[in-house]
Amino acid sequence: MDSLAPLLLGVRTSGAAPERLRAVVAGRLVVVTGASRGIGREVALRVAASGGRVVGLARGEQGLQSLQDEAAGQVEYLAVNLRETDAAEDAGRHIATTWGRPDIVVSNAGQSIHRSVTETFGRFHDIARTAGTNYLGPIAFLLPLLEVMTDAGAGQLISVSTTSVDMLVPNWSAYAASKSAFDSWLSTVAPELREKGVATTVVKLPRVATAMSAPTAGQYPVPELTVTQAADVICRAMIHRPRLVSPWWSRLAVLSRAFPAPFDWVFAQASRLGIRL
Repeated sequence: MDSLAPLLLGVRTSGAAPERLRAVVAGRLVVVTGASRGIGREVALRVAASGGRVVGLARGEQGLQSLQDEAAGQVEYLAVNLRETDAAEDAGRHIATTWGRPDIVVSNAGQSIHRSVTETFGRFHDIARTAGTNYLGPIAFLLPLLEVMTDAGAGQLISVSTTSVDMLVPNWSAYAASKSAFDSWLSTVAPELREKGVATTVVKLPRVATAMSAPTAGQYPVPELTVTQAADVICRAMIHRPRLVSPWWSRLAVLSRAFPAPFDWVFAQASRLGIRL
């Protein structure tokens, strides 16, 4: 089933062979957030193996040290909690002054939360933390890097997003809203960045079998990408530099915005039947 998942999900994973990736990243600086595990770790390892200069970021220094060891020292790292916007901004400045202008930035770090609105009563801090990790922190981190990239008139920013910003499903409000906020920001500044020579790519991934998705594993009767396949998609985006990577079916979600009542009814019926989405 793993081998069929990309086909079933409408995601292309081909076209990211090591030699093609090497032609794009060898000798170049690639910054990857959320690099200590999952998708970010796999991307960092691949870029390092292809001759790229990699700086990985994550909260946990132990995971980053493990990444550096696995990459045989070909990855440098910076431990930072992107949820803390001042620290995130400082991290962006530190990278620019210490390692120089990034050629590619992969904004991958994120936080998922699966909770109904009634379960969120009295827990606004969950909303704030999710927004900090998925929206405010990444922007604070990216602004110093984008400054040096636009000054040089070169580079690519890849945002690892989710189909949840299109397919709005109950119980995912905090996650979908925070990821949508960042997507809206990036979509708005993309033409400005393009004018300055910086390409932007939004990669909207379906479910991926990671530690972040583990709490809801098996709850949805849909195939999942493996971490390896998700990294294929992102590395392919480095090579081809598209503006958007998204499964065809997630683009149909515009129907739920145009005709919200039928979708509300379906979700309400599922809830009455005890089906927790």
